[in-house]
Amino acid sequence: MAKILQNTILRWILVLPGAFLCAFLASFPTHWFVMLVQALGNFGEDDIITIDGKSLISAIPPETLEILLYAGITPFTMIYFGSMIAPNRKFQTGIAISILWGIFFGAALTYSIINSYYEGWNWLLLGITIIFGIAGVTLGLISVYKKVQEKDIA
Repeated sequence: MAKILQNTILRWILVLPGAFLCAFLASFPTHWFVMLVQALGNFGEDDIITIDGKSLISAIPPETLEILLYAGITPFTMIYFGSMIAPNRKFQTGIAISILWGIFFGAALTYSIINSYYEGWNWLLLGITIIFGIAGVTLGLISVYKKVQEKDIA
């Protein structure tokens, strides 16, 4: 009984560090994907719809594409894997992680808006980043909810 209790306590202690570690580890394949898109995105003029000889996705600057992908993948990864680490109450854990992520994202967003002047298309990038972040949280919570429902039925 003591070993089971220690295992449960240890898993609860590791929820947030594990979620952060998984989000950090997910950033590497995301970066590799962006670099691969940039390297393989050159086409001939007759092959596909292009912008200056690049495919539509590789025409996006790599820094911008990476920021947008991080905005969606980070909350999804944190919510999904943090919930899977939790020994029980997985959906409630996902909600707690999404609230924590929202607080950090809101603080970073506020800091970004206060310390820089958005002009031209930068407001559009900011808006799309927010949409990607909300989509990542939503998909993470939906995935955890479906996973929990599958285990309840089975």
